[in-house]
Amino acid sequence: MKLAMLGIVLLAGVGAASATTTTTPSPYTGKMGPALTNPPPAGAASSASDDSSGMRRGTVEQVSVAANTLHVYGQRLNFDARRVKVFGQDGKPASIHAVQAGARVRFTMDPSDPSHKRVAVIYID
Repeated sequence: MKLAMLGIVLLAGVGAASATTTTTPSPYTGKMGPALTNPPPAGAASSASDDSSGMRRGTVEQVSVAANTLHVYGQRLNFDARRVKVFGQDGKPASIHAVQAGARVRFTMDPSDPSHKRVAVIYID
């Protein structure tokens, strides 16, 4: 009898425990939801972790000031000759004409460019 009663109590406890879930406010909706939520949509995650304007480095393969383009690692990058900031090896401001094919450079992309192909700052190494 005691063994049967213990079995019933254990089954009732297990049933109640499996029906209980912990809830926390969801960071995406502000509503209460399960503790484990689905990840944010792909677009939201990529825009939050976008490092497109971070520092890059490479060797200039080709540069055309007339066409406002330069090639680094086979990628054609654009620049606005009036807005791009160029710094020479001495760290002082320089002209875009100082960037020559074969030059080792570090550069950042313009974060306001939706295609992330426009260079904002170039450092000549």
